[in-house]
Amino acid sequence: MIDFSGKTYRTLLEAMLAKAPNSLDKREGSMIQTALGAGAYALEDFYLDLNKVQQGGSIQHAAGEDLDNWAVIANVERYPASPAVRLGVFSLDTIPIGARFSTIDGGDSVNFVATSQEGPGRYRLTCETPGVIGSSYTGPILPITTIQGLTSAEITDILVPGDDTETDDALRERVISALRERPFGGNVADYKRVVRAIDGVGDLQVYPTWDGGGTVKLSIIGADWMPASAQLVETVQIAVDPPPNQGLGYGAAPIGAKVTVTAPETVAVHVSAALTMRAGYELEQLRPLVEQAVAGYLLSVRKDWAQPEAGRLTSYSCWVYLARVISAILQVPGVVNAAGVTLNGGTEDLQLIETGQTQQVPVPGEVALRG
Repeated sequence: MIDFSGKTYRTLLEAMLAKAPNSLDKREGSMIQTALGAGAYALEDFYLDLNKVQQGGSIQHAAGEDLDNWAVIANVERYPASPAVRLGVFSLDTIPIGARFSTIDGGDSVNFVATSQEGPGRYRLTCETPGVIGSSYTGPILPITTIQGLTSAEITDILVPGDDTETDDALRERVISALRERPFGGNVADYKRVVRAIDGVGDLQVYPTWDGGGTVKLSIIGADWMPASAQLVETVQIAVDPPPNQGLGYGAAPIGAKVTVTAPETVAVHVSAALTMRAGYELEQLRPLVEQAVAGYLLSVRKDWAQPEAGRLTSYSCWVYLARVISAILQVPGVVNAAGVTLNGGTEDLQLIETGQTQQVPVPGEVALRG
């Protein structure tokens, strides 16, 4: 790669002025300086465009549309944003399919539409705006469609989490993985390719022969990086190997492969710490910030949960490191030091279970702070 970072207006102008005879007036505002300045601006634009073309000429550096064009060679496409599907609970046993509702959280309000009934007074609501925004609100909703006799309506569970348009980094990783792993007819890479393309899926662990020859287990987390809901697990199961005719090749899995789709268990991570605070800070003031910092670290652990161990395509490990928890706490403004930090009552790192029988992900538990 050619480094064009030094080809700026200032450096280009200085280089051009240096080639002009010193007998001429080259001061700012002079005729030569003014004339060459226009050329330096044009050349800077040229080098910026040239650098963009150069970046787009490789998968490692391409972005946006250029990266989309590269993805074609790996038979990969960027995942579009997908809408969240939520559970709506209503005071009436039945409401019209297609009825629309709005959240009441101010400027971030979004609309939902009733798409199917789950039971008396319980409906699947699909967000009209694709993306994670549809997963963020829980609580009362207002009917946009007039429904006689309706006295209450609220959004509760996330059935299928919404997902934003795939980022350049995530797409680049999939393109490179597809070229290296070569997904084919039921290998590990093929299962990952098929399942990751289903709306609402964040990532998955693949366990071949987990219960004998011909068996495969897929453990899934949602696009919200939490264990997949029962509805999402069912959706993936039907797409990959639908019951009751499992192993017959009715889904994406090859004939003879009996696939079990599941979601990992959650392990609450309880944190205790004694804080030394800067002057002017109170413990209760810092508590929500520390909780947010710990939750952020655990989110990063869940995002890496499906990454296999080095050199082992279907072996996984998941750790919550005490040092990383302490580091997260120390990043909170107002915290000077954190002593006596424990995880679930102990001072050791937490290793979660990742086997064909049991898979676990960490979620925030209680954060107990003392001054």
